[in-house]
Amino acid sequence: MASHFKSIHLKHEIPDLSGRFEVTTSPGTDVWDKPPSTHSFNAPIIYRTSTVGSFRSAKVTVTAAWKDKYDQGGLFLGIQTSDTPRWVKTGIEFLDGVPLVGTVAKDRWSDWSLRPLLAETLSIEGVATVEIENASDGSLWVWLVSEGGQKLPLREVTWWGDLAKDTEVWIGIYAAKPAPHGEKDDLVVTFEGLDIQ
Repeated sequence: MASHFKSIHLKHEIPDLSGRFEVTTSPGTDVWDKPPSTHSFNAPIIYRTSTVGSFRSAKVTVTAAWKDKYDQGGLFLGIQTSDTPRWVKTGIEFLDGVPLVGTVAKDRWSDWSLRPLLAETLSIEGVATVEIENASDGSLWVWLVSEGGQKLPLREVTWWGDLAKDTEVWIGIYAAKPAPHGEKDDLVVTFEGLDIQ
């Protein structure tokens, strides 16, 4: 499965993505833009290419031994336009000592939203299944998926519907460790059930 994938900022070989796999990221990595001048795009990403018109969905389960502020990992969708880079990321992000489900959609600048993990996963060390879907209504939808398969809405990205259908996209997974307080340890993020349609 890894032969169809590429990577950026990854410091190890692309693992076998067909089952459970790990991605290691160093401190000081992120995917984030914030006015007036923060532009961070140095986190490891493993992706395959598609187009806006042919991409249907991507889903993965993510977990890690989250411990430092902003430790994160999950799905990444990058839109390769000639003007400002756009992207969407969703997964787990660690804040105030708690793993939460975080979603960011970046058009001109990043936004950010958080919600608690599902009660069914609280006994496990911070695990979530997230999905990004090219919906029939023209929007890109981001979902948190329960163990029973119920989709809970996290975000509707409406500007997705304004993109040309032949626009190239990168779809895959990412891991990041912004380490704002100078933390030194790498973060190892575990992924399972990666499914890209």
